[in-house]
Amino acid sequence: MRRRKKTTEIIAVDIDKPSKSVLKEVAISLKEGAIIVYPTETCYGLGCSVFREKSVEKIFKLKRRPMSKKLPTIVDSLKTAKDYGVITKTCEKLVRFFMPGPLTLIVRKRKNSFPDIVNEDFAFRISFSKIPTLLSKYSSSPLISTSANIHGRSEVYSSEEAKRLFLGKVDIILDAGNLPKRPPSTIVDMRKGYPKLVREGAIPFYLVAKFFRLVRSR
Repeated sequence: MRRRKKTTEIIAVDIDKPSKSVLKEVAISLKEGAIIVYPTETCYGLGCSVFREKSVEKIFKLKRRPMSKKLPTIVDSLKTAKDYGVITKTCEKLVRFFMPGPLTLIVRKRKNSFPDIVNEDFAFRISFSKIPTLLSKYSSSPLISTSANIHGRSEVYSSEEAKRLFLGKVDIILDAGNLPKRPPSTIVDMRKGYPKLVREGAIPFYLVAKFFRLVRSR
């Protein structure tokens, strides 16, 4: 017997002025385990609540992403980040200077804060895009924020391409049309107390390293 495709709800959104009532409804779906495609300030993202382990597992499968490559998240605020990760004073200064924005920091995870299938540690950023920020806030959960693509392929900036890849495979696609082509977030590992580049993206790593040195010298 052929397996029936999932019904995907397509919701048009204004990336600059999204409807809060619509996002609150989507947040309820996230709490129930929904997997969504949504626009960010960089590209389309694929996500779910960090607390829904089966949904997280499915994202790995949808992207054909190795389980060893853990998933970053978006949170709504520094306060929320502190609930899930160990944020040093230096890290906090990096957050306050570069976020909201396309910088992802990896820090130590607080014990039992969320399942290890997401990350043994905590990779997070605060987006300046209202949609993922509000979804994290309204769902009371860090939002998985991996590119809505197949692992190893180019980022997706078109809602039509997102639909081609994930229609019938995810629960909701938030359609903001075509996004400006911007690099993904820069990922910096801060677990050892100093910045180590994992991926160069929208923010040049030398700026992060320079700011870190400046803060440490004071």
